[in-house]
Amino acid sequence: MKAGIIGYGLAGRYFHGPTLLAAGFHVTAICARSLEKKAAAQQDFPNAVIVNSIDELIAEDLDLIVVATPNEFHSEHALASIRAGINTVVDKPMGRDYYETLSLYDAAEQNGVLLTVFFNRLWDSDSLTIKKIIEQGDIGNIFRLESRFERFRPEINPLAWRESASLEAGGGLLLDLQSHLISTALDWFGPAELVFSSVRSVRGSSDDDVLLVLKHDNGVDSYLSASAISGKPGPKIRLNGDKASLVITDLDKQEENLRKGFRAIAGQWIDSDEITSSAKIYKGSDSYSYQGEPGFYPAFYNEVRLAIEYGGELTVNRELSLNVARIIDQARQISIR
Repeated sequence: MKAGIIGYGLAGRYFHGPTLLAAGFHVTAICARSLEKKAAAQQDFPNAVIVNSIDELIAEDLDLIVVATPNEFHSEHALASIRAGINTVVDKPMGRDYYETLSLYDAAEQNGVLLTVFFNRLWDSDSLTIKKIIEQGDIGNIFRLESRFERFRPEINPLAWRESASLEAGGGLLLDLQSHLISTALDWFGPAELVFSSVRSVRGSSDDDVLLVLKHDNGVDSYLSASAISGKPGPKIRLNGDKASLVITDLDKQEENLRKGFRAIAGQWIDSDEITSSAKIYKGSDSYSYQGEPGFYPAFYNEVRLAIEYGGELTVNRELSLNVARIIDQARQISIR
């Protein structure tokens, strides 16, 4: 199955390219703007056609187009792909707000093509380990989730557009890392309403410190923190049940391996020992290690491939994508800042 990528920066090169290969796609065309990115695309995929525009990419014989351009171009490029009758994956966030996301899903339905958004963190080790905990009931009845993406970057990186781009251009952590935190919380615990939001800019540019609280219909409360200026980041996950708590300190190393240039081949992925987060269960002063599940980003594109070929179901479906977009919009509206 043939795939094309538009945008060959961090997302296109280090996340989508290798993950597509591992899931059995052939990357046959890449659209990149700069000479540097064109050279990188040619180096990584010497047999791929390198093109200059979405129109040229659409003209290739493709089963799937992956939109990995900056957020402000997601809608434009995805609509072009959809209207050309090509199945489309959009890097997160799909749209800059609910209505932009809704318009893309409506267009996909009208044109009879698959559309989804790359919420790859649903296949992090911590995500899969939490699903195992929920299924097995190892910490009893769960009532609170704390999920974080916290870093300490007190100075704005002038080369990182997400840190300085305006809201209209799709900048900031609410659209970026909170997309992952919200999508995983909804995947684990189901529908929820936003009851608290603090969206602020500490460094004076795009929002860089965002705290959201969700109340899920099943009774679980999710506290979701994304911050670029946390001098002492908290654990990635703390999950409280009435019998014990699960703590996962760090992300698995899928992203680290991909950023270092891991080259995938069909049917193979990073060694599981490298991509399994360390997990512990705590019962007061007592604690013990808990066997985590290895992360596996290719599962996302495996689902996409099967959905294209056989009409299989997607974990990241219209309902999930629109619920994430709805909560992000509400977070802006009710923020105490």
